[in-house]
Amino acid sequence: MTKENKFKDDFKDFINSKEVAPRNISHSIIDRVKADLNPNKQLVFVKLLSLQLLTGLITMLFCPQFKMSLTNNHDLFHYFHHNFGEHICMMICGAIFLGSGAIVASYTLDLEELRVIKKSKGLYTLAISGLSLGVFLIFGAKLYLDLTLLWVLGASLAATVMLAFNYFLRRKFLLLA
Repeated sequence: MTKENKFKDDFKDFINSKEVAPRNISHSIIDRVKADLNPNKQLVFVKLLSLQLLTGLITMLFCPQFKMSLTNNHDLFHYFHHNFGEHICMMICGAIFLGSGAIVASYTLDLEELRVIKKSKGLYTLAISGLSLGVFLIFGAKLYLDLTLLWVLGASLAATVMLAFNYFLRRKFLLLA
């Protein structure tokens, strides 16, 4: 018997069963399923922001954002800067900063939470990049318009692509299992 036939037989047994759960249990189950399938958008944003905070701190150990570093280790920054120039360097640093958080989020959050992020069409990642810039300003970063816009472009684009790609991978491998 194939897996599909087993599921069909189980479903037929379920449909034909006479025992009915008490009304409050049925409503409780339905409410839980609805909540799981439609996660709260604000809560999803807070989770994504929290994951970005953790991964962003880690990236600042080796890739200083706007000449800010937790370890004063500028080796990676100097490598990108000397090989690609300051404009590409800012895009790469932004991509590393938000892209790494997006990868972590892709495998930490539920698929339905990722679906909510995907439906935002990049607004969540753009908002997080803006909040990140605000935090950098608070801690004394000097932001220049052209470099900051490139950083935001690299950060938001990388995060959006990483979230979409890893969401696709998770769904594909889940269907194969």
